Amino acid sequence: MKEIVEAVSTVFEPGRIGVRLSPNGVYNDMGSPDFREQFFYVAKHLDDYGLAYIHVLDGLGFGFHNLGEPMTLADLRTGFGGPLMGNCGYDLAKAEAALEAKTADLIAFGRPYILSRLSNSLANGWPLTDYTDMSAWYSDGAQG
Repeated sequence: MKEIVEAVSTVFEPGRIGVRLSPNGVYNDMGSPDFREQFFYVAKHLDDYGLAYIHVLDGLGFGFHNLGEPMTLADLRTGFGGPLMGNCGYDLAKAEAALEAKTADLIAFGRPYILSRLSNSLANGWPLTDYTDMSAWYSDGAQG
């Protein structure tokens, strides 16, 4: 990761670079018993670059490797002083709480944005579209 950030920094100013981390991820057998130490180390060293943000998949909506307590934005905030963006499982109330608590500077809405008219849903308090069954997303044809 260090080599990639430094290589990209030769093309773009660090303040235009974001890094995405998934400390709680389970995809492709992610996770290790020392994941907390690994991600604290990474966050601390990424802080030295003056990045635009770290985008953290901190929710557990896509599974959790169960190799310790899940990492939160508040955990990573202790090692990274730059902007933190949370992602995964946020609704308006959770997003506002994270922003008010200053554990997050930004919240990303991925799948709810794709499936909902997000700004209208949030402004009107409408529920976000359920995306728990994503089997159609990866199928052929118009539905996929």
